[in-house]
Amino acid sequence: MALVTKALPGGREISCINPYEVDFSVHEIFSADLAAHGIALPHDGLFLDVGANIGLFSLRLREKCPAARILAYEPMPDVLRALAENMGRLAPAGEAYALALGAEPGTATFDYFPGLTAMSSSHPDVAEKMADGIRAIMAGASGSAEVRDLVESTGADERATDGAYMEDLFRRQRVTVDVDTVSRQLTRHGIERVDLLKVDTEGAELDVLAGIAEADWPKISQLMVEVHLGDEVLNDLAADFEARGYAISIDRHPLADGGAAVSQIYAVRRGDKP
Repeated sequence: MALVTKALPGGREISCINPYEVDFSVHEIFSADLAAHGIALPHDGLFLDVGANIGLFSLRLREKCPAARILAYEPMPDVLRALAENMGRLAPAGEAYALALGAEPGTATFDYFPGLTAMSSSHPDVAEKMADGIRAIMAGASGSAEVRDLVESTGADERATDGAYMEDLFRRQRVTVDVDTVSRQLTRHGIERVDLLKVDTEGAELDVLAGIAEADWPKISQLMVEVHLGDEVLNDLAADFEARGYAISIDRHPLADGGAAVSQIYAVRRGDKP
């Protein structure tokens, strides 16, 4: 699949697969107030972007943290090409890795959505719930006024009744990818401190966290985890993070307005100053 170039607000150009995805992601990523959730971004920090997609969160990190080291992980081959180009545009460049991170090394099979690459998941049930949420938002059946305005600005609402378009938008492919663990990556890259571990893996968040050895948890100062597995898992994660010495904050994702149970949990180690 050919990559295209899109200009972000402010004029910076990035590589992407679907420009309409970028509009929604820019709104989600760049409008989020991380400081309101206690997240601090040191200018020379070490950041892991797990489930990086085309790298917009990494771009935000670079804008705020000019001397940071950024390691970004994306398993979908087409998306990785865009990520690698975008990480290469950063100064200093970020690092792009063709990996999913999970509970143990090996391989995993993903449902890849060429029309909605950010929805690609190794958990088909989660992908289906997200698809239902996006369909509802596109049809105007749910979603905040702000999200509906964004959908209208992309013209997606006008295509919601176009059966052929919708079928193509939600078309999926099966892709098998390599999997490693957070802890093995820390060892491989000689990392002793992580200022922020961001996890956005469309239902694989527990797998990613299970790949952190007990000895490595003290190295992780802050986490930002998107949770797709419902409120029970969200509450269990909050309790686990608190037991590990983190202060937590929780926010709802825009997709939650469409019926998908998506939340964001932020965890900051108490007494830690990044």
